Amino acid sequence: MAVSRFRESCIPARLRVGFADYLVADRWEDHWLCEWHDGGRWKRLDVEFAAIGGVSFDTLDVPGDRFLTASEAWIRIKGDAEMASRFGVSSLNLGGEWFVAGSLLREMAALRKLELKPWDYWGLSKNLSPVSTGLSQEARIELDDLASRLTTVTIDGEDEPDALADWPLPGEVISFPQGEAVAVVLHNS
Repeated sequence: MAVSRFRESCIPARLRVGFADYLVADRWEDHWLCEWHDGGRWKRLDVEFAAIGGVSFDTLDVPGDRFLTASEAWIRIKGDAEMASRFGVSSLNLGGEWFVAGSLLREMAALRKLELKPWDYWGLSKNLSPVSTGLSQEARIELDDLASRLTTVTIDGEDEPDALADWPLPGEVISFPQGEAVAVVLHNS
């Protein structure tokens, strides 16, 4: 909603998919922010905490060490299973490399202005879950490439980043709105 409001006011804005360390102690919880451009640089707005307070920083400009985009998280957890286990949704006991991989794809889609739900999966992430045996080497290479591309969008404008233009968007996602898998055809992809 905040992204739409900024855009409606001709202020560049985009949705950022990632993880915050200020929701649950010692965890990086799944969290999405609005990133908006103030004319000089991109700032990250946490609408949820802007409304209720309770954090020790400016919610109109969330510090980079308190919120990691999915691509930053992917780079941070690489080769560290213990660190990866701290990323996810602790209240549902969901987390780990598979969770960050799904978030990485949703971050790419959001930056291409296909704003999905946190529980939508497709492509590489479609078969990932808490019980999956892990990612293939080919999938890791592909996700490493995507994470590398996503790190360049910080300096780009509000248009779809060129670095992501050739990455395929889904025509259908597997969604889990009530906990059960449902195939959803996307009409605007």
